[in-house]
Amino acid sequence: MSAKRKSAAARFAAAVIVALLAFEGPAFGLSKKDLAVSLKEKRIRDLSSRGLTLAFYVGIRNSSAAACFLARYNYRVTVNQKEYLRLPVVLNEPIRVGAGEEVLIAIPLKVTYALLFEAIGPVEEKAVCDMVGDLVFADEKKKEEKIGFAFSGGFPIFKDPVVEFLPLRVNDLTVGGGDVVFDVKFGNPNNYDLIVDTITYDLRFGETMVLKGEVPGDKSVPARGDKTLSLPFLMDFFEVGKEVHDLLQKPPAPCRFSGEIAIHSVWGRLVIAFDKAGPVDVAKKPEGNPGP
Repeated sequence: MSAKRKSAAARFAAAVIVALLAFEGPAFGLSKKDLAVSLKEKRIRDLSSRGLTLAFYVGIRNSSAAACFLARYNYRVTVNQKEYLRLPVVLNEPIRVGAGEEVLIAIPLKVTYALLFEAIGPVEEKAVCDMVGDLVFADEKKKEEKIGFAFSGGFPIFKDPVVEFLPLRVNDLTVGGGDVVFDVKFGNPNNYDLIVDTITYDLRFGETMVLKGEVPGDKSVPARGDKTLSLPFLMDFFEVGKEVHDLLQKPPAPCRFSGEIAIHSVWGRLVIAFDKAGPVDVAKKPEGNPGP
């Protein structure tokens, strides 16, 4: 090959290398300006009297020409302007964000009331949460970039309904059976109504189950109020046993009332377990009524 042809070939090869380098640079380089983070939704999950999960749903948009990966993140949380926790999170599997794509991720904050109160003191009704942190991304060449975020959200301090026994009304009581009304009061310590869908229950006197089922009628309890629910029923002592008859003859009788309350709320459907045990008084029939 002549010197002139060799020189032309060398110039062509150099031009190809420069073109490839120019192509690879922006395709695989990661820059903050290519990444955008936005809060899409806040949602409260798993609410109970023990705590809840506040989930921040975040959109991540990658406007670059190459994929990147969310490898880890960290955040600092304050509640009512007092620090609650700091937490680094390393993902077992990095989350891929393709070129020109947007993905939705959830950043969950688990709140345990006992730990919250220990960290910041008592919170009566509502808490305001501020989360500040960084998302750490990596490209295919392991180059990393941090994108800061700051989100805010509120969550309630939920308290379980309070169950109170009222005296058992005995309309009739014989050796063979009894006509009784079990009255129970549900108190609502929260500052919002409890819209109750269902209450399923198991009622026991002593160790014996005497009634089981679902409470009928309107069961909702007003904010910081209460509602009394009545369960009339007939007992056959030949079925439930003489022990129940003897317990009602010598009040107060040991009682256990347990079950679940299903509630509609702005945070979704809540199912709350209750289990109240203790003595129940027996209401005597007014004078002048025929006795058993």
